Amino acid sequence: MVRLDLSLEQKSYANTDQPVLKNIHASIPAGQFVSLVGPSGTGKTTLLNMIAGLEESETDAISVDGKPVNGQPACRMGYIFQQPRLMPWMTVQDNLTLTAPEASAADIERILQAVGLEGKQQEYPRTLSGGMQKRVSIARAFLTQPELLLLDEPFVSLDLPTADHLRTMLETLWLAHRPTVVFVTHDLDEAIRLADRVLFLSAAPGSLLLDQPIELARPRTSPALAHWKDRLLATCPGLLEGKLPE
Repeated sequence: MVRLDLSLEQKSYANTDQPVLKNIHASIPAGQFVSLVGPSGTGKTTLLNMIAGLEESETDAISVDGKPVNGQPACRMGYIFQQPRLMPWMTVQDNLTLTAPEASAADIERILQAVGLEGKQQEYPRTLSGGMQKRVSIARAFLTQPELLLLDEPFVSLDLPTADHLRTMLETLWLAHRPTVVFVTHDLDEAIRLADRVLFLSAAPGSLLLDQPIELARPRTSPALAHWKDRLLATCPGLLEGKLPE
């Protein structure tokens, strides 16, 4: 797996003088699951896109195992978006092989079984529920055997039971394959449940406010999660609004 280093002084766009991000400095060890939490408009998705090489940054601001990322991927990468982004005219199998053309039928069968979609190879997205489409997008990401996995609020549009089930599935797949993960979410409960560490961003422009390890054994129980969250917010009540105590 790969180590991810962020050393971003500032990110702005040409049509505005206001920075989107500033002062983001963190190192994420290989195989670690990190959640990125902050108010809306703090540049979380922008940072994710910069890590993916979809948006340029200043030279050497972001690197993967020492290799700079600047408008191009630096390693084998998976990206799971808010929407599944499946090709509606393609079957499940074709959607999977679109990004992993080298995958064998056995590989596809194995990953679909892992996400609970065995036997769905020839289905089309329109015949699948929203939760099932999301499972296909997760299967697609893991089929490429990513060294780095990026997730942008992947469960935000799902009902609570479906989202909870998919979180468990994601954690199981991550533990089995151990890619380095950056997971964007507004949901602190979700962040605590899944991550080894949470990076909290300030209100815009987003800067690194708090780098908080989650020292809880897995699997994590609801009482332990609630206790950890309550203790953190008692110390930093404005954290989710991007503020630390003065």
